[in-house]
Amino acid sequence: MGAIKLNTISTKRKQRIAEMRKQRIRARNKKVAVTTAAGAITALILLNSKAEASSSVYTVKSKDTLYTLSKKYEVSVEQLIKVNGLTSERIFVGQSLLIPNEQVVKKSTSYTIQKGDTLYSLAKQYGVSVEDLKKKNNIQLDQLSVGGQIIVPAESFERKKEEVTYTVVPGDTLWGIAKRFGLTVEDLAKENGLNKEMVLIGQKLNVPGDFHYSKVEIVGAADSFTVEFLEQGKPLVLRVPYGTAADYQNKSGQKVNLIHRNGSVISVN
Repeated sequence: MGAIKLNTISTKRKQRIAEMRKQRIRARNKKVAVTTAAGAITALILLNSKAEASSSVYTVKSKDTLYTLSKKYEVSVEQLIKVNGLTSERIFVGQSLLIPNEQVVKKSTSYTIQKGDTLYSLAKQYGVSVEDLKKKNNIQLDQLSVGGQIIVPAESFERKKEEVTYTVVPGDTLWGIAKRFGLTVEDLAKENGLNKEMVLIGQKLNVPGDFHYSKVEIVGAADSFTVEFLEQGKPLVLRVPYGTAADYQNKSGQKVNLIHRNGSVISVN
């Protein structure tokens, strides 16, 4: 795919993207600085509260990741982050983590209703029936209010996430894909049963972990590896594989369903 012509990207958009990047870097640096302290404080508070009865404590060992621990204890990475008050998926040897027990794991997931959502589309998206959603949320009508909350059974949410795949494009490497999605090469290889790091163009890879599902409008490319979307009228800037941004530039104005993780696009449809 050819490089994006500079005259296809407005100066105003470039400036907006640059400022958003600076803000994101400043916010990330601030979070990193307090991650360890925040996690430790949260753990102490929880251990001295009712959480002690619903969680167990695990000491992080060498080569542990939130993903491997989520598989070992049958919880989601998102649940581990939430119960431990973490601001990222980074953990360190010797760190104490709370592991939710089965009762905590079975709690349902709350979803924020977006424009265009219907009970039917949400049921299809999460692999449940419309009647199950109605029963779970104690609602009689099919109408949904934008910005409202709807409860999705946790087991359905987890099953849907496990089905998320990424399609390898020219220039991709297993290391590059793992880095883009905030994973280790080992986790990505293990998830896909790979015994070597070579990947093929067009190959579909399961991407483990937690994701964000969004209904967005494509604004266009910021550069050769960054694309801007509009989510509920607000800018959403995400990374894409190098050289593929031109495809999004050509689809400017289209409304799509987007799955992303770690500030990077996994798929659009």
